Amino acid sequence: MSGSDEGKILVVVAHPDDESIGAGGTIRRHADEGIVVDIHCMTGNEERNEELKAACGILGAHNLYLSERDDFAIGEELINEVVGAILKSRPTIVITHHEDDYNRNHQQCALIVKQAVEWASHKTVFDDAHRVERIYNMEINTMISHPHVLVDISASYDAALAALKKHKSQVKKADSFYTQLYDARTRLRGVQAKCKRAEAFAITLPEHAGPFYEKNSVDRLI
Repeated sequence: MSGSDEGKILVVVAHPDDESIGAGGTIRRHADEGIVVDIHCMTGNEERNEELKAACGILGAHNLYLSERDDFAIGEELINEVVGAILKSRPTIVITHHEDDYNRNHQQCALIVKQAVEWASHKTVFDDAHRVERIYNMEINTMISHPHVLVDISASYDAALAALKKHKSQVKKADSFYTQLYDARTRLRGVQAKCKRAEAFAITLPEHAGPFYEKNSVDRLI
């Protein structure tokens, strides 16, 4: 079955390296199974974008949407940029940050994605409007207290770690903190999921139902 038959994934992150730390194993696992995974990064520079390209090559990402702006230059003005990525990628689901992460740029990214998912679905605004089915919020610096989903990444962990190590500028700057964090967190989540390694996600559903969202108007719940 092709990726188009099974759906697509768009990963939207605040910074290069977030894709590997938060969902590297999940990205590689889906790519290995033929699912198309695109990645949009809100910030970057020449060095970090080259690292991101190398990491995404290991993860098996399909399309990579790069940006060049400062790490902290993340605000609501980027909503239309994310809408553009959604309309180009046309994903079934979006993976992004969790709103409760202590990093304020990660918080902002989560809120921007939530608004962009809503805006991209407006048929009155876009001739090619697209409705994302759900958002999966990943954990990076702050553990999700009540995750909805644990993804078994036992077979893809080594590739995810190799991808993370491609972000040499950040791994070196943080004295290997991120690789140690990823190791410890995925082992803990693996214990909870009864496997060797796992990544955790919370699920955010599109908020609105009405005449513009036909798939949300149903005859019965079960």
